[in-house]
Amino acid sequence: MKKRPNVFLIVMDCVRFDYLSAYGYPRPTTPHLERLANEGILFENAFAAAPWTPPSHASLFTGTYPSRHGVDVNENLFLSQQNRPLAEILSDHGYRTFGVLPDVHLSNVRGFHKGFQEYKELWRIPHWYPEYDWLNCLAWNTVCGRDRRTRYTNTVMRRWLQANYSETEPFFIFVNYKAAHNAYHHIPWRFRRKFETKVPGIDMKKVTYYSDKGGYPYMARQLELTAEEFRLVQSWYAGAVAYIDSRIGEMIQYLKDLGAYENTLIVITADHGENLGEHHLAYHLFCLYDTLLHVPLLMSCPAVLPRGRRVPGLVSLTDVVPTLLEVLELEESLDTQGTSLVPFTGRPYHEHIFAEFGRPHYMLKRLPERFPGHDFSAFDKGLQCIRSKTHKLIVGSDGSEELYDLQADPGETLNRSQELPEVAAHLRSELSSWHASIGPTFVGQRVEEDESLVKALRALGYF
Repeated sequence: MKKRPNVFLIVMDCVRFDYLSAYGYPRPTTPHLERLANEGILFENAFAAAPWTPPSHASLFTGTYPSRHGVDVNENLFLSQQNRPLAEILSDHGYRTFGVLPDVHLSNVRGFHKGFQEYKELWRIPHWYPEYDWLNCLAWNTVCGRDRRTRYTNTVMRRWLQANYSETEPFFIFVNYKAAHNAYHHIPWRFRRKFETKVPGIDMKKVTYYSDKGGYPYMARQLELTAEEFRLVQSWYAGAVAYIDSRIGEMIQYLKDLGAYENTLIVITADHGENLGEHHLAYHLFCLYDTLLHVPLLMSCPAVLPRGRRVPGLVSLTDVVPTLLEVLELEESLDTQGTSLVPFTGRPYHEHIFAEFGRPHYMLKRLPERFPGHDFSAFDKGLQCIRSKTHKLIVGSDGSEELYDLQADPGETLNRSQELPEVAAHLRSELSSWHASIGPTFVGQRVEEDESLVKALRALGYF
């Protein structure tokens, strides 16, 4: 029996599509992804189902939207056992499954380990632990700059492949690369300096503070950056994207050296983007603008997929699971909300796609304490959006509405809900019908989160 293709699912945490040279960014941030796109398929209009890590990964893993899988619904951040994620499906079909990530949000405490036979939570490994190879890592970080364990992430994957790669049994590896998450300037110096756009007169202390932990002060109007200062932050972010690309290229080369590349289905995407000053927002919460939702999506497998395709139609990350199941020829009666993208032509896949953001209770409990006197009530709402090829409607749980003409206003700067009432009414009706069709929400079982997890969340700015 012919061996099924291996699957290598790569999530570039916090990476906007428009900072990839593969998608037209004017500087060469992603040469390895450009080559991969030439050997496979690039989806020009792919969108996340949620604007931050837990619900977006849950949608990627299950092929369903938050209102179905339950993550980020009513403050729930636990993936219910009722969900059947991709790792479980592949494991049941004979795949060796391995997850490696530095992201605390996807902890096994929250149920995201389901289906992984091995699951390495790098954020739990102390820096001085022998398994971390801490002396080499310390030397590398000192000489080259810190990288949120991205280099070590590749080391862990190579070690696993050395021990588990088989000519007869396929593997599934999932990895989340964290280097583009704030702080953006904490990347290896070679990449920071290559893309840095520093001009005289910039307040480096202020810009570094924004990069480290100044996003919430910026949104609270207690920190302001000039256009030049924001360009510097954005250049650091571009360097972080380039660094992730280099590490992806390293793993692709390793697959080639192993003799596994031709028969490995590589899927590369992002869980969400990042606000870098647009709409006076930072980070990746509180909105459903394309700065957070429009993400890269590439697929390549020389043995089974077409080469050099660019697909223009609207696609959602909920489409990844059904697409993989069809490519791998796996029989599953999953009730996904996505659709298979096979045969990767220019046909329209969706008339509408959706995204959701739960009311951010946990953040709003803390922000007023940190910034007394600032009114955060505008953020106190859940959000849902529906988009067509030409328009996007965002509806808030407080009754607010925003309508954007995406062709005339791709930056989503002018709310036209009053000017285009018929368009708003049509999209509102479609959104309501879609939501009514979702069915029951899977509610995750809450588990007490240990202090190390809470500490890691604080370090990322979530508390």
